[in-house]
Amino acid sequence: MSSASKPIKRKKPDPNSAKLTPEATQVLKDWMMSPEHVDHPYPTEDDKTELMANTGLSRKQITCWFSNNRKRFWKPKMDELGKEANLMGNTLSEHTVDYLKNWMLSPEHIQNPYPTPQEKLQIMADTGIDKKQLICWFSNNRKRIWKVKIQELKNLYGLGAEENLSDEHWEMYARTSSAVAPTPFAPVAAAAPPPPVQAEYPTAHVPPPDLHDADPVPPPDLHDVDGAIVDYAAIAAAEVVESMMREHEDGNEQKRQKTEDTVESYAV
Repeated sequence: MSSASKPIKRKKPDPNSAKLTPEATQVLKDWMMSPEHVDHPYPTEDDKTELMANTGLSRKQITCWFSNNRKRFWKPKMDELGKEANLMGNTLSEHTVDYLKNWMLSPEHIQNPYPTPQEKLQIMADTGIDKKQLICWFSNNRKRIWKVKIQELKNLYGLGAEENLSDEHWEMYARTSSAVAPTPFAPVAAAAPPPPVQAEYPTAHVPPPDLHDADPVPPPDLHDVDGAIVDYAAIAAAEVVESMMREHEDGNEQKRQKTEDTVESYAV
């Protein structure tokens, strides 16, 4: 019997394993890319137990899925986030970048530069950046800034690449570190008002006029006795015209009288 005619032995499925459905896959992806786990997508045994209950998968299935998808799914996503971090880094202010660097390299966080959910909220409140910008920045700069700093410390203390920094080394770093605790943005102080302009020559103080006289005049009634609305503007204009005409007539009367006096003088 030739080898081509031999039946192929197929591995029997594990009766205790459930099928990896799209719903179960989405649950695992959501866990892997959640803000709490995206930086370190390695579920603990307790996490696996919870995922088993949420997906119906076995512990072995969950372990295999994470082992495969840290390469197929998580790493490409993180590379994409790293590229976005490069673009976002150009838009962050200098103060924001200094704040994030100081946080990462401070003695309190340099041993574990992975902010907790509460620390992320505080950083976002202090800097004004959103969660995506924060995750991108830390993911990218743990390689560019943090790893470089750790290697510098190992070289400083005479350690090899595979050796770890001891508690004594961290105490020395805390005493000599130039990284300061990050502080939130200080509010911009309001500009002081310009000083008053002094007059070249002093002037006597003149008290403001009293807006009310001793006997205030009540406003005129806009309605006459018959109830009709009175146009006081028109009345005032008519009074002005009448006054001008009266002055004109008085002038003519004076001229006429002067002419008569002149005629009488010649007659005499």
